[in-house]
Amino acid sequence: MQFGWINAVNAFAVICLIAVNILCARRGLADSWKSRHTAVNVFEQIGRYGCMALMILPLTAGWEFGFASPGRMVAWLILTFVLLAAYSILWACKRKGGKAVLYALAVLPVCLFLQSGVLLRHWLLAAFALLFGVFHLWIVQENVMGGKSS
Repeated sequence: MQFGWINAVNAFAVICLIAVNILCARRGLADSWKSRHTAVNVFEQIGRYGCMALMILPLTAGWEFGFASPGRMVAWLILTFVLLAAYSILWACKRKGGKAVLYALAVLPVCLFLQSGVLLRHWLLAAFALLFGVFHLWIVQENVMGGKSS
């Protein structure tokens, strides 16, 4: 099992996502949204935790991950930090941002996981990111349309 320093950067990204969510929950900014469909909640959680695990651990035996070029590695590093910064800033603006901010907060973690999967050529991570994205957005849409946006 080899992934090198990429694990550390991705672990930092996952820890940042979790830390921002915990901080916002403690300040009363985070909503605990669920779907009325149990399967949607289950698939969203499978996607979420699958992404977090695959960002840090290359859990697929025999697959080689890596960048196709040095430029893609630089793009990955820059995108990782830009997406984390945007996510943190949007949480700070959540109360006055409306629906657009809610959707952006749902999309940014998906983009983080997906860009990492694509640029690293880690296709299982990319697949889990898509799974998470579909069901995470479903839950946000269901709650925003149901009037739970705050």
